[in-house]
Amino acid sequence: MKKHLVFLVTVVFMFLMVSFWVEAEETENNAIAGSPGRVLALEGVSNTFYGNSAGASITTGVENTFIGADAGAHTTSGNGNTFLGYEAGHLNSTGYYNICLGYGAGFMNEIGYYNIFIGKNAGGKNDTGNNNVFIGHESGWDNYSGSDNTFVGNNAGDANSTGENNTFLGTEAGYSNTTGSRNTFIGKGAGYYNTTGNGNVFLGWKAGFNETGLQKLYIANSSTSSPLIYGEFDNSIVKINGSLGIGVNPSYPLHMSSGAYCSTGGTWTNASSRALKENIENLNLDEAINALFKLTPVKYNYKVDKTDKHVGFIAEDVPELVSAADRKGLSPMDITAVLTKVVQDQQNLIREQQRINQEQQKIISELQERMAKIEKN
Repeated sequence: MKKHLVFLVTVVFMFLMVSFWVEAEETENNAIAGSPGRVLALEGVSNTFYGNSAGASITTGVENTFIGADAGAHTTSGNGNTFLGYEAGHLNSTGYYNICLGYGAGFMNEIGYYNIFIGKNAGGKNDTGNNNVFIGHESGWDNYSGSDNTFVGNNAGDANSTGENNTFLGTEAGYSNTTGSRNTFIGKGAGYYNTTGNGNVFLGWKAGFNETGLQKLYIANSSTSSPLIYGEFDNSIVKINGSLGIGVNPSYPLHMSSGAYCSTGGTWTNASSRALKENIENLNLDEAINALFKLTPVKYNYKVDKTDKHVGFIAEDVPELVSAADRKGLSPMDITAVLTKVVQDQQNLIREQQRINQEQQKIISELQERMAKIEKN
């Protein structure tokens, strides 16, 4: 009895399955489930629709996969789309090669193509935008025609409508952006209130949170208006709100691993410790004098600023003793050393001359006294 019952159930199940998929056999490799009585146009092939009204309007579209009630319900000739979730890709008409996964994902996409929308209402209002990637709850929700955007995170790029070439990574990153383009916001809430700015780069938790301008750089981990690193791309400006160490933990506003640094007062100090040097020997006076006389002071201005006048030397023309290896720059300390040696020698000569003068004055004074005595006698 049990065997007969099992056989009967199996037969009934197979009959139901054959009846359920009969349309697939009648429409050239299309598979339909969940919309009884609906027949596909014969032109559409290799489609898979599962759910009430899924793919209900298909005519010539091919190679589509719509799973979920009303998924792709208005698609007519769009090809290669994958819509998974209730009303995913609902209004798509001719858009092709879109992927919409989640409740209402890509709901209003009509003719947009090559989009990837993942998450509840992700890209929900996209109509003509192309090549977008929106991942997260309501990410890119208001995007209408913006293209080539990448929004990852819940509500990332939520208000974007026509902005293009934006990258927003993090929950609510670029949340208020509407028409701004070429922005990169990375971090939760980064660039939150920026609406129309272009070309901004905000990196960090709430970096650039209140910044509404354009071509700005913020690197911070708070909503501060004085980020650790601030920049203006259009003006070629970079500002560091802190100390900068190159190869070393800084003890000064600017600190080099060589030991050179710029003090808080703005004085540059070269590294000059004996511990950093070798082959130390005294500078020969003749070398110093020869170098000094070969230095040719000139007046000039730099080509980048013709109004800023200077006096100094030309690196290619100075004597070898004070030249740089590439003869493109000069070290003030090298020239200072030459001047110091020459001046020291001159000071020694002056002192010697003063000694001689004093001795001569003493002799003159003694002679004057003797003459005075002779005259008295």
